[in-house]
Amino acid sequence: VSGWNTRCLASLGKPVLLCWAEHNSREASKASEEDADGLEQEVLIAEGARVMITRNVWTSKGLVNGAQGVVKKIWFLPGSNPQLKLPAVVFV
Repeated sequence: VSGWNTRCLASLGKPVLLCWAEHNSREASKASEEDADGLEQEVLIAEGARVMITRNVWTSKGLVNGAQGVVKKIWFLPGSNPQLKLPAVVFV
């Protein structure tokens, strides 16, 4: 799956952003993928990328397992360094 996703992102011809998890405690930084309920430590994303929700997040608003969308815009706070910070907002 990772290889497929990487090839799809590369085919977009847009910059690909590597987002690393921000750990807010010592316990979080030591957690395994199992402890984090399958959340990845890093995520590759780009404008134009197709994305899919893999668990029910907010069912009454349609954020359910299998819901799909396209990343329209990745926005950073003014003056922040995209190589060092997570985006402020990802519009899908």
